[in-house]
Amino acid sequence: MKRRLKSPPSKLEKLKPAIAAVLPGGLPRAVARFYAERDGLKVAWDGEEAVLVGLVEMFGGLEKRAFRPHVVVKKADLDELEWSDLPFYERFFNEHGDVTDKKSLDRLNLRMRLKLLVSVAGESTELAIDYFADEPTIYLVDRADAAYPLNDLDFKEFVAWFEKFGTRRWYYAFLDKKAEASLNIDLRAELEASLADFPAEEWAPLLERLPKKKAPKATRVQVLAPASDGPSAHSPLPSLKQPPVVVADDNPRRAVFSADGQRLVVWGGDYGLFVLDVGRRERVWQQKHAHAMDLSQDGQIVAVLEHKGSGEPVDRLVLRSGATGKPLQRAPWRPGGELTTLACIGGGRVVVADNADALHVLDLATQGVVKTVPKVKHVRRLGAVGGDPGRVLVHVQAFDFGAMALTGPSAVKLLDLDTGKVVTTWADASIFAASADGTRVALGSTGERTRVQIVEVASGRVLHEFVGGPTNPAYDPHAGFRLALAPDGARLVVSELVFDAASKTETSTLSLYDANEGTLVERVDLGRDPERSRLTIDAEGLALSRDGVLGVAADAYGLRLWQV
Repeated sequence: MKRRLKSPPSKLEKLKPAIAAVLPGGLPRAVARFYAERDGLKVAWDGEEAVLVGLVEMFGGLEKRAFRPHVVVKKADLDELEWSDLPFYERFFNEHGDVTDKKSLDRLNLRMRLKLLVSVAGESTELAIDYFADEPTIYLVDRADAAYPLNDLDFKEFVAWFEKFGTRRWYYAFLDKKAEASLNIDLRAELEASLADFPAEEWAPLLERLPKKKAPKATRVQVLAPASDGPSAHSPLPSLKQPPVVVADDNPRRAVFSADGQRLVVWGGDYGLFVLDVGRRERVWQQKHAHAMDLSQDGQIVAVLEHKGSGEPVDRLVLRSGATGKPLQRAPWRPGGELTTLACIGGGRVVVADNADALHVLDLATQGVVKTVPKVKHVRRLGAVGGDPGRVLVHVQAFDFGAMALTGPSAVKLLDLDTGKVVTTWADASIFAASADGTRVALGSTGERTRVQIVEVASGRVLHEFVGGPTNPAYDPHAGFRLALAPDGARLVVSELVFDAASKTETSTLSLYDANEGTLVERVDLGRDPERSRLTIDAEGLALSRDGVLGVAADAYGLRLWQV
């Protein structure tokens, strides 16, 4: 791979007085030698470009009053700082970070004194240098929240590797186990995937720095009850206004019915997954280490994104038998990066999103990749459009890792998997559910009140609109807001937190609608935790079966079943 190197002329002599105001001893020898010959470095190849910055940008830019001694903050100073005037605000640090003790204050002060070397295009990542330590140290700064030292890497060697690989993840070779655990990634796998385009002999010394990982053990499935493919009759379930049947109490958060309504696949907040025989109220099998799941449209396959254990990256797709939980392939599908979410769609396929903004379409029977769709950013959730194998519904919204919250505009998009193009965008929508035939989609959005529309997919025509209760302006309006559409599209159930401004209290409600007529059938208060009466029982996940069973995964309050 041919690389092109380009450098502007040096500005070091001109900037020495300004640098001395920050660093009385001047730049370290190796850094000064580099900038005496050039003002930064640009590496380009095959449309890629990486930039080692010039001296002005290194110190924050003249417009931000750089070239001055760095600010040392004490806890008492935090509220008095003019944060936005400081160099690298929101790149290395920001005013919203939690400072709770001396360690967190020390970490903040470290990031505040760092000087920029490289920004990684398309990522919330920078490489920076600390000139104020006993030995100048280069750091990887991740999402303006944490700085990880690149151990045993001096500036001269840094430049040499940068000339070879730009901002491909060669620097992962200089991170330690603590950084690997904190970033929740496999350093070796990420480095191998990032440098795969280059001759292996060029990056072999980097790979030698990272220990080989033992082959991961397959996640064990515990079989709890004999599975049966025959129907199991439901014992009577209460109506929506009666107390529910509670069949699980281990933090369920998402539920999906099989096509025949006989089984319910449930995922929980503790990364456990189980399959429930609805009629017998018994678990058929269960497993640990599940990050996300969906059920094939024929109900025979449970597709699971798994990780090796707590704190490990989600790096594999396992296709399991819905009846027994046994893997259907000899080995899981592991593309080398981290996986985020998935959806089973028509044509016996599953769509998997990764953290590199790509969607991978796989065949459920062979586990082979049918197609990869690049540049689909900020994917939060995927969903089927009936039995259509060529399209998928996508909820997109950026996530602020510093604030640990969704941020910016939200939308649901209908994506053509063959062309990678967006067919339709429903702006402001944040939740969705489609009918089994793909002709209708229910779309939920938030504002001062929740709002749900039932839309005809082919024409875009709004068939019905349901306006919910007021949302709490002080909290995330998406909290407790979920919906499910019956497979035939005839019934819609919506959960929400309704805020009463006079009493400043919230009530968690379930509303059942006739989706054909556009009318409200029933609305009930989900109630409150009997042991902590101030806490509402929020519906984290909803599912409706063909035969009218409503499953509500209510997080810490159990999986609750009604007949509607």
